Amino acid sequence: MDKKVTIQDVADAAGVSKTTVSFILNGRDDLRISEQTKKKVWQVINMLNYRPNLYAKNLRGTKTNKVIGFFQDGGLSELEKLCFYDFFDRTARMLQESGQRAQLLLSADRFDDVDAIVAKGLPKAGFLSLAERNYIPVVAGDCRVDDPIFYEVNLDYPGLKAQADAAFPGGCVYVCTRPRDGILCRHLTEAFPEVRFVETWADLRALSGQEVFVTEPVLKGLLTGVCGKVFCPEGLAERQARQILSCVALAVSREARERHDFLIR
Repeated sequence: MDKKVTIQDVADAAGVSKTTVSFILNGRDDLRISEQTKKKVWQVINMLNYRPNLYAKNLRGTKTNKVIGFFQDGGLSELEKLCFYDFFDRTARMLQESGQRAQLLLSADRFDDVDAIVAKGLPKAGFLSLAERNYIPVVAGDCRVDDPIFYEVNLDYPGLKAQADAAFPGGCVYVCTRPRDGILCRHLTEAFPEVRFVETWADLRALSGQEVFVTEPVLKGLLTGVCGKVFCPEGLAERQARQILSCVALAVSREARERHDFLIR
């Protein structure tokens, strides 16, 4: 049986005293505890799966009708917005099936009315900034966070390239919106030598007659009839959405898991 995590374990891992951990758990805002220290303690609590008895009955994770927030970054292009809302609609329907609810988040504030946050398509710095302001689970989609505190779900570009090669033996162009995360963008371009990043309707029209591989159902719909052939892996968007929601459930329940990063193809 695994050793039960204690408040001393949290204090040691966070580099603070047991008293400080206790004050943070009890919301003692009258004391001068820095936001950085609070953030570190809550991250360690999540990482170690610590469940203090004094407030376990009030944990959001005990609710069955959870509210999951979906953060939409600002400055998105027309096509980025279409892809984001397609993802939001898909996951909202999945949540509804299990008696849960999706809520759109349009500002990068601290959110107290949701149980967890899904941040899809943010750069790493933007994701970490959002996570620092919120003491609830934040799950990354299409962002390489590379931190065991957070769950992340990304596309398996080498695996997708193999599917593209099978569908287009003579070669094709991978069409997508540009990943905002630099590491993810590099992984994409390393796997696919022929990539066309699109932002506008004009970008799509410029692809007339080409053989095209896409991973967004929205782009498949828009390019069908414009390009010579359009291929999108069947069920890919659903698999990614379900894996993200699975990670949300694990994060909210604070179940200990060794694996926090997942690749979908």
